[in-house]
Amino acid sequence: MDLYTVRNHIMKGVPLQELNLRVCFYARVSTDKDEQLHSLSNQISFFNDYISKVPNWEFKGSYIDEGISGTRVKKREEFLRMIEDGKKHKFDLILTKEISRFSRSTLDSIMYTQELLANGVGVYFLNDNINTILPDSELRLTMMSSIAQDEVRRLSERVSFGMKRSIDNGVVLGCSNIYGYVKDKGKLVIDEVQAEMIKVIFDRYANTTDGLSKVSRYLFNLGYKSRTGKRIDTTILTRIIENPKYKGYYCGHKSKVLDYRTKQKKKLNESDWIIYKDYDNVPPIVSEELWKKANIKLKERQKSFTNRTINKAVFQNRYTYSGKIYCGCHNVTYHRSSAGKRKKNPVWECQIYRKESLKGCSNPRVFEFELDKIFKDMFNKSFKSRNNFLDELLSECKNYLETNNNDVEIKSLESKILVLNNKKNKLLELVMEEYLSKDDYRKQIDFINEDLMIYRNKMDNLKNNKKGKNDIENKMNEIKNTLEKCLDDDECYSNIFNELIDRIIVQKENENQIKLAIFIKTGESIYTTSLNLGKKFHLLDSDTTSHSRICGH
Repeated sequence: MDLYTVRNHIMKGVPLQELNLRVCFYARVSTDKDEQLHSLSNQISFFNDYISKVPNWEFKGSYIDEGISGTRVKKREEFLRMIEDGKKHKFDLILTKEISRFSRSTLDSIMYTQELLANGVGVYFLNDNINTILPDSELRLTMMSSIAQDEVRRLSERVSFGMKRSIDNGVVLGCSNIYGYVKDKGKLVIDEVQAEMIKVIFDRYANTTDGLSKVSRYLFNLGYKSRTGKRIDTTILTRIIENPKYKGYYCGHKSKVLDYRTKQKKKLNESDWIIYKDYDNVPPIVSEELWKKANIKLKERQKSFTNRTINKAVFQNRYTYSGKIYCGCHNVTYHRSSAGKRKKNPVWECQIYRKESLKGCSNPRVFEFELDKIFKDMFNKSFKSRNNFLDELLSECKNYLETNNNDVEIKSLESKILVLNNKKNKLLELVMEEYLSKDDYRKQIDFINEDLMIYRNKMDNLKNNKKGKNDIENKMNEIKNTLEKCLDDDECYSNIFNELIDRIIVQKENENQIKLAIFIKTGESIYTTSLNLGKKFHLLDSDTTSHSRICGH
């Protein structure tokens, strides 16, 4: 039955139930909580009974959205499917409980009911007794939709007020899907299993040269996975590292809803966050020092990437040799490319050559397999007796630290500071007993404070020096432990290379030979190797290793 005929019958007083119509119904609940789902089952049961009792109606199915808000139509898949089916003339009438079930937006309610009417489909809101087939329905629909929309606005304001009060009271908001914690009555409780992963993330990122991608692979190899069973994404790692909760800080008011209808949010600047130390509600998983170290590194890398600056910091961890190989002619880094007929042989070449070819740079390319061979041979030769060598070096380091640890001088300064503080107390007693005037007291206190400042500065410097020396010992132990693991494993080799090698300078010596000058992180040139441009392959017995190959651009 077409819309014009239906309208004429209704205008003549014929009840809607006496018309031969193809009918469907739409039901929705905004959350997936038990009580809401129970409400949904009641809606479904009601509509099934209602339609079955009307013999003139032909039931054409139902459209049901579970746990979906009524403010945004684009996320309601069943609603949108119903609109499309209406355009295909699969039914004549849609039954729904009330306007707020159909949409909480005035514009959406008007737009979609008009769109359905244009395709011969009416909507009957039972509780509101509004039938869009009738001419006067649009005015009533507009008024009732506005009321429903305003209810959303007031609900949004109540939620915002409640969240503000919760933040003021230190209640941890949000759901319980934060790695490393579970939420219990507005507080975070450490999940010991996940907390181990958080510690690994911060330690690996802050204390190695690894970027986020390498940390992600490292975690996966250790067996740590995302909640979907995959590698933990670098975006998630970034959020973990930036989250102050892991150092024991409450953090709230990070975003603000701009429009209650669209739910559009704006991320607020850190200066607008509410953040403070709160070990009671947010127990720390990592130390503040480690958290700060990781975030400094993260911000530096983000800044470098944003500026698109071509330097070692940006590309340092993409490949083993990234940011390490420099052109001896232009002092710019070499970049990785492919060579050979099948483009499977990685090769490193000057970035100026990549842009301008031979006109820009005549320094030859270096194949990656040659670099692997050179450095693995070099490490094996240099550390053939690495355990004894490093043990002796570590022993010398410890002896130096023990004889130069400044402990005696620090204790002497501490004694002097203690004496001066006692002297200040005695002077105060003399003033209170009126044996000393206030003016004389101030003069003597000023002299004492000057000496105290000198002693404390000296002591701070000595302690910092001691800490630096301890860092040297820790670094030596770290290198020793790394070398003891392996040299054959690719990841381990890459780690060793990055720990030891600062840069490699490529220079064309003559038409037949390339010179590689290798520098370790102390700044010293410890190794010089040559690549011959001949057809033969041989190794020299001296400290210089020569690999012969056909090379060039």
